[in-house]
Amino acid sequence: MSQKVRIDGVRHDGASVFLGVDHCDNPCWTRNPERVMVWLCDGWRSRFNQRREQRPRSTPVKDDATGEITDWIEEPLGGLNILPPMSDSQARTSCLWMAGIPSAILASTNRIENTEWFAGLKRKKTTGGRVPGFKSRHRGLGFVCWRNASKTGNALFHQTGRKSGVVVITGMNPTRWVKPGEKAHWGIAIHVRVSQPIRPYTSVHVDWTHKSLAFTNMPLPLPRTGNDEVGLDRGCVHTLASSDGIFMDMPKPSKAELKRLKHLQRKMARQDRANEAKGGRTAKLASKRRQRTLSEFNTLQGRIVRRKNDWIEKTTTRLARENILVALEDLDVKAMTRRPKPRPDPDNPGQYLHNGAKAKAGLDRSILSNDWSRLRKRLQDKMDANGGNLVIVPAAYTSQTCHKCGHVAKENRDSQAAFKCVKCGYRANADVNAAENILSRALNKTGGGTA
Repeated sequence: MSQKVRIDGVRHDGASVFLGVDHCDNPCWTRNPERVMVWLCDGWRSRFNQRREQRPRSTPVKDDATGEITDWIEEPLGGLNILPPMSDSQARTSCLWMAGIPSAILASTNRIENTEWFAGLKRKKTTGGRVPGFKSRHRGLGFVCWRNASKTGNALFHQTGRKSGVVVITGMNPTRWVKPGEKAHWGIAIHVRVSQPIRPYTSVHVDWTHKSLAFTNMPLPLPRTGNDEVGLDRGCVHTLASSDGIFMDMPKPSKAELKRLKHLQRKMARQDRANEAKGGRTAKLASKRRQRTLSEFNTLQGRIVRRKNDWIEKTTTRLARENILVALEDLDVKAMTRRPKPRPDPDNPGQYLHNGAKAKAGLDRSILSNDWSRLRKRLQDKMDANGGNLVIVPAAYTSQTCHKCGHVAKENRDSQAAFKCVKCGYRANADVNAAENILSRALNKTGGGTA
């Protein structure tokens, strides 16, 4: 969430700002606040593009004689002759005009570029489009600055009136480039017009082209409706099973959607074979029919993914509102879905046994389709914002342990859904029994109860 305000003006304080050297190696300073703002925007955009040019892209390799594409290679967006990745201090040394830009502005490019890159790739995969590119100066000037509440902090907001305030950004000229007779520290005060109280924020996004500033707010706490404690067991048949005996199932694609997806996959495979027969292995990328098929496939797949994400957000919000403590088992999803390596067949030299990889592939698809990792992450974020506690406990033997007597045996599981203790005869749903064990371990771990 963000709060957007209007910029009324800027003011410079302190020393003259070092902007770099000219073509004759003469240092340049300025006390013009608008010139300083443009310089900050240019520095942020340049550092962003330096990080972006390291990203890989697929480049075609053409035959010199025929001009046809023979292969594809991965090379950085900036070309093969770009400089290796640099730290912020190295960027300041190599580009003197960036030497005085505050670290809170240069450091923000790392997360912003990373987030925009992967969001662009996901958008390209689901709805089509191109690989994210560089930021152009002609598309607008702006920068992002992290909030730092230290003694010489950055992006600090001060209320100056009922509907006015000021955001202070401070910096320091390099020791070598301090103007004679002046100190090194300088500051820019951005006067803004506010219509409501500014909530706690983590950074400010300055849009200098449109003279606006946006505060990136911290998540608001969810209004709590209960103080219960619950254990959750994640599974394939039921996405979540609670210790209260409630099952929560993620919406699955309908039979018609699955049938259509399978049809589109087969259609693309046929188009690939036809295109390869006509123009080589890479000709499929230039086929308009295949692009239309891929676009339809991505549209349908994106609808299914958005439906799942909507369920995850609503379910985790409800759990965070109703419970002060939520317990989950510690599951390594990456290790659980790792394909087993084939081993040599002792009876047939040169042949390999696949160790049930085909059967395990179905289980892996079920695990990944339920998106256990995203469930845990979103629940963690919302419990932290709400002041709740998400407790992660070991997963070993939670499904084989009797919640009543504590007896552990593999024979306790009659089937996937049925649990019957061979010692005391306790009967329950297997997932609910596991959720009760998870809650008991969490209470023992936090000292909140007796298991």
